[in-house]
Amino acid sequence: MLQLRTALPRLRPSQLAPLSRQTAPFQPISLTRSLRRSLQKSLQQSQRRCYAKPVTPAQKTSRIEDELKRQARAASKSNKEFELPEKLIIYHAGTGRTTFLAMVKITTLFIGAFFCFIVAPSYIKADKPEWETASVVLCGIIPIFFVAYTTSPFVTHIHIHLPPYARASRAILERFVGALPPSTPLTLTTMSAISKPRYSSIQAGDLSPVRRRFGLVNYVRDTTEENAKRRWYMFRAVSKFLRPGQAAEEGEV
Repeated sequence: MLQLRTALPRLRPSQLAPLSRQTAPFQPISLTRSLRRSLQKSLQQSQRRCYAKPVTPAQKTSRIEDELKRQARAASKSNKEFELPEKLIIYHAGTGRTTFLAMVKITTLFIGAFFCFIVAPSYIKADKPEWETASVVLCGIIPIFFVAYTTSPFVTHIHIHLPPYARASRAILERFVGALPPSTPLTLTTMSAISKPRYSSIQAGDLSPVRRRFGLVNYVRDTTEENAKRRWYMFRAVSKFLRPGQAAEEGEV
């Protein structure tokens, strides 16, 4: 107390003013107003949550699909690796069957070349009758056309190109396949006359089930527009396909 009394007379009035301002109590009015506003906001939010409209199953399904697409877009933006590849194989004819068919095609070409370029000239040099020489040439040409005609629709592989949102997980892929859109891109692989792979890029809705060539063709597509865009020296687009082990039915793709 003695030290306080001795210290106070030394302080000037201008120095005592800020001390009194610092030690002044808080005003309760402004505090109660802020509390009241915060309480009103919280009550309004709780009322909105309580009286929200019920969600219909269709809206719930659309919301789930939108959420899945949003997650897929976010994953692609963040450079996250997808669980499934973009190009997925959905059908394979088998290694043994494909290899056997390729060997038949190549062997037929060698047989045709043997009859046309070796046997036929020897018949000509030996002055054989013309009908015998012609029959030898036909023995080399007919197998080539027969094998090419019967095996050209044979499909060895079918690949499907998945959109980004269908590659996020296997569950999403099952939903996508369950409601496969007709615009889904497919790649069908066949073999040419020299056993070279031929790739046909089509959409799932382009295929139509049929039964032609005594069962050697069970799917067809319209290639008029695609052939019109090709040059005259280019091969025509493949329009007939055979998927072994599946009988084509109307309405099935």
